[in-house]
Amino acid sequence: MTADNKRKRQFHSRTHANQVLEGIDLNGKTFAITGTTSGIGVETAKSLVSKGAHVVMINRNIKESKKLKENFLSENPDSRIDIIQCDLNSLDSVRRAAEEYLEKKWALHGLILNAGVFGPTNKITSDGYEAHFGINHLAHFILMKELLPVLRSSSPSRIVIVSSMLSKHTCVKQSSSIEKKLEVLCPKDASEWYFRLYAKSKMCNMLTAFKLHRDEFKNGISVYSIHPGSGVRTDLHRDFGFWSITNFLSIPFTKDASQGAATSVYCATHPEVANISGKYWESCWDDEKNLDKSVARDEELQDSLWKYSEELIRNENGKSDNDMENVHL
Repeated sequence: MTADNKRKRQFHSRTHANQVLEGIDLNGKTFAITGTTSGIGVETAKSLVSKGAHVVMINRNIKESKKLKENFLSENPDSRIDIIQCDLNSLDSVRRAAEEYLEKKWALHGLILNAGVFGPTNKITSDGYEAHFGINHLAHFILMKELLPVLRSSSPSRIVIVSSMLSKHTCVKQSSSIEKKLEVLCPKDASEWYFRLYAKSKMCNMLTAFKLHRDEFKNGISVYSIHPGSGVRTDLHRDFGFWSITNFLSIPFTKDASQGAATSVYCATHPEVANISGKYWESCWDDEKNLDKSVARDEELQDSLWKYSEELIRNENGKSDNDMENVHL
């Protein structure tokens, strides 16, 4: 982790993504982003495309992705935009998406893990994991792991992981054993309150980001754990019918999607933070007052979650291999 005491704050909670990129040329840079068909993902992709970046949208909904690509091209006809289908609900789909990316031989200067669920209708993923853990953490963990070699070869590169200030509400006790902490953070019971499940998955994102920094900064990869900002108006809550009314009433007190995307864009591109890795960011600033440091900065827990996630991946691979053997039989 590096710090620059002379750095002055240029942006704030009301800054828009395009304002962050003023004067920045992204021609020759490639960024991959998950979840760009709605909310801050759209604004993140749009702002990067507008500055000449090659943007790879990693999405489940190909139809909506193609519409978005057409919209971008209508505004910037020379834009380079590609789409890879990836359903984060399925770990096999995630692996195939990563394989497709690697087969394309594209560089990767920035990986933005943006997609997420909050209180989804389907409580369990197709692989049997609690949905918040399986989608928000484990699917992104696999994608990131598979793309690490190209991030290293493209260095200097950056990884931005969209977490949340809600990660401080995990109820993980500092006095608990590592095994108990993992049991809390990686729940098998999908009936628990969705708010708590979301918080746990976002802490998993945070722990992964800080572990990545410790391992990969020396390889030329800077890592950023970010919170888009309090009350960003997106359709993350789209499974709840009352949300459109709540969104409307909260407009004076919340950010729009472009403002919510500003921190992702800032951390993924801005020269002044290129080497400020391993920190937590809110509203384009490394501010950790809302961070549960006793959990997030626990290096033993970071390592244990990483190891546990790798074990789950190996077990899933084993299942796939067995399925193939049964097919051949």
